[in-house]
Amino acid sequence: MSDIRALLLTDIVDSTRLWETLGDAAMGALWANHDRVARDLIPAWRGREVDRSDGLLLLFASAADAVGYAVAYHRALASSCAPLKARAGLHVGPVILRENSAADIALGAKPLEVEGVAKPVAARVMSIARGGQTLLTAEARVALGSTRLRLQSHGLWRLQGILEPIEVFEAGDAGSPFTPPEDTTKVYRVVRSGDLWLPARQINHRLPAERDAFIGRVAPLDELARRLRGETRLVSVLGMGGTGKTRLVTRFGWNWLGEFPGGVWFCDLSQARSVDGIVNAVAKALDIPLGKDDPVVQLGHAIAGHGECLVILDNFEQVSRHAEETLGNWLGRARQARFVVTTREVLGIAGEDIMALAPLPPAEAAALFVRRAESANRDFRPTTGDDESIATLTRLLDGLPLAIELAAARVRVMPLPALLSRMTERFRLLSSSGGRVDRQATLRALFDWSWDLLSPSEKAALAQLSVFEGGFTLEAAEGMLDLADGDLAPWPLDILQSLLNKSFVRQSGERFELISSVQEYASERLRTPGSYPGSGPSAVHSAEAAHGACFAGLGEDGATTGACIELNNYIAACRRAAERANAEVAVATLEGAWAALKLRGPFRLGVELASSVHSMCGHGTALSARGARVAGRALEACGRLTEARGRFETALEAARMAGDRRCEGQVLSDAGFVLTQEGSMDQAATYQSAALSIARELGDRKLECEALKCMAMLHLQTGRMGKALECSEGALRIARETGNRRLEGAVLLNLAVLHANLGNMEFARTTLEEGLVVAREVGDQKWEGGALSNLGLLNHMQGRASEALELLGAAVTMARELGDLRLECIGWGNLGMVFDNLGRLDEARTHYESALLSSRGLGDRRSEGQFLSYLGLLHARERRFDEARNCLDAGETLLSG
Repeated sequence: MSDIRALLLTDIVDSTRLWETLGDAAMGALWANHDRVARDLIPAWRGREVDRSDGLLLLFASAADAVGYAVAYHRALASSCAPLKARAGLHVGPVILRENSAADIALGAKPLEVEGVAKPVAARVMSIARGGQTLLTAEARVALGSTRLRLQSHGLWRLQGILEPIEVFEAGDAGSPFTPPEDTTKVYRVVRSGDLWLPARQINHRLPAERDAFIGRVAPLDELARRLRGETRLVSVLGMGGTGKTRLVTRFGWNWLGEFPGGVWFCDLSQARSVDGIVNAVAKALDIPLGKDDPVVQLGHAIAGHGECLVILDNFEQVSRHAEETLGNWLGRARQARFVVTTREVLGIAGEDIMALAPLPPAEAAALFVRRAESANRDFRPTTGDDESIATLTRLLDGLPLAIELAAARVRVMPLPALLSRMTERFRLLSSSGGRVDRQATLRALFDWSWDLLSPSEKAALAQLSVFEGGFTLEAAEGMLDLADGDLAPWPLDILQSLLNKSFVRQSGERFELISSVQEYASERLRTPGSYPGSGPSAVHSAEAAHGACFAGLGEDGATTGACIELNNYIAACRRAAERANAEVAVATLEGAWAALKLRGPFRLGVELASSVHSMCGHGTALSARGARVAGRALEACGRLTEARGRFETALEAARMAGDRRCEGQVLSDAGFVLTQEGSMDQAATYQSAALSIARELGDRKLECEALKCMAMLHLQTGRMGKALECSEGALRIARETGNRRLEGAVLLNLAVLHANLGNMEFARTTLEEGLVVAREVGDQKWEGGALSNLGLLNHMQGRASEALELLGAAVTMARELGDLRLECIGWGNLGMVFDNLGRLDEARTHYESALLSSRGLGDRRSEGQFLSYLGLLHARERRFDEARNCLDAGETLLSG
């Protein structure tokens, strides 16, 4: 917990020089006298000593007491401790106070520790005070209020490490100096110039003027400042073209100009191609005429002569091979200088600290678009309704400042919806319509510039990597890249590292990705003959085939690892294989895609993929059986039971013709589950028994678990509770023995429903909560939604209406996101019952009617009859007897049919 306190820091001026002049004995006596004087004043002003070095750190409850102490302290030193003079700095702000233990104090620790940013602020202010002077921050001045002491402002000052400048005041009596402090590299006076705070003193620089408002980038600016204030002397700001590297470092130079008394020197290397080009650009920026001596050495001496300076080397990527002989030399000669390089490629020299510049975060990207659009079209006035369109547009533009600025310029001729619709033509759309002729006039020109700097192998790799969707792992890239170049093929790891260093590829944890604009550009290069050796239609076919084979080989487990992070790759591989009639890859990637989709949805996408694959698998083959099985499972998940049963029958026939016993058993279990939902209990029992026999014959414990789980629900529906319990417990045992957490979660949820029907409510709740934990752990949103729905119903049965409504609402939301019509139907009905019980009849009727519509859409006669009965009883309570009779009669017919 922080407290607002007044912190006063004092410091003896030139104490080291005095010590050398007076000697140890005399200085020791003088220090003892000082300490006595300083400490005798503390009680009178209600302060507390916290620490001592060449002065004191004192804590006060009020600014008035702190200032009173400081004035009295200066007077006392002047009268009794000559030749000592002290300076004092005061700040009022939040601090954290921590008392040390008696044991630590006995070992030499201070009784009280003071922590928080207020402490360095007070220290910074104190550091620029003159002897006999007390300086206050603006916060301390406000806290001081009215006073008889003289107060004077010394203007605004930038404190190193503090983002915004602060106003500094002096407080004192007639004996106080009231002289403006002197600048240091850590604290210096600033004046306002537009949206910049510039040093009041003259500092030489060669910074280009900013042509328009600078937007955002607060965190990177702060990070760059933090690095350069430490031991780091070279920071490479790394990023692909268009990320705003030049704007960032230019703004940094203007922002922190006062911290480099030797000047800030901006050197544009965009035209450099050799060492001569580098030295000429740097010499021009420093205004140094080059003589006959080695120009690199000459410039090193010139930079060293500027002392604490900052040299910005912009656009270093095309001359990065000369970094060591130029920049490396200067780092060694100019030891007080700091260097910032903008580059699309890591330089790889000793001392380099890499700061990757990410695209703009969403809020800053939107702000940049709006600001530039308003500049392009003075009539542009975004409304609240435009916020989503702007967010979508800037996301599609990958947060790249250049792309955002080029898009914003188009508001002169087209509204936001038209801009969004044209994003499929981004390289035509994002071009400057003005007089710019540089490489940043269009997004394509920017990428062309970077592409031309790549080697043939790097071009081939980047183009091939464009076939991935949603990123990739190192292993996946190594598995599909074809970089054959005669007898020698470069190592894919080296090429990927190079593309990463050159900002074409970005890394997040153990995965890599291309941003959308780069992916589109690289894909175009892959398709276009002549872009690099081997590009064109055959290269597209080879890359997509290698991508498909990679994910077909990973199987279903590869699709569900990492929260289904490879789902987009499986979908892309499946669609491409279907288009090329590669049945084996299409079916394998379909199965992988469904393994992920059944956990997180949307289920309709599984139906779509299965339809595209099913038609190409032939008749009666193992592949056709596997494809039809996935189609059936996706249709069942969507609630389309009749269609699902038809696909399962097709799959069953094909599996038997192909002699695929495992697939036959899987389909029997799946079909049996559908038959149970349709009420065909005898046929369902036959199918599940056959599935169980095949599972035990093959020793397939996963299939055995699935079959037992489905048989348990079949027994529950037919009222054989003992058999249901036996099957559920058997399935749970197998799931735990095999370590299959997804199946364990599913069985737990079914077991909870069984115990709820047996009246074991608390056991049912505990089991449901355990199943919910497992479902969330494995990322199975279908079972998570089911658990939420059942927990909601259980809360309703136990009179916990508010908890029931919350859980059921969450279940319905999840069901709609998944496309799980059955879960949605059950959720609407359960919500209707809760509202009905609460007497909120209008809401109950609305939810019953929604459940009724859903059940009819599913073709679920039993659920339809149940909801008609609920609705009929509600009508009766509201004395609408005709509607009640109609609903009850129709419901009875459906339930008894």
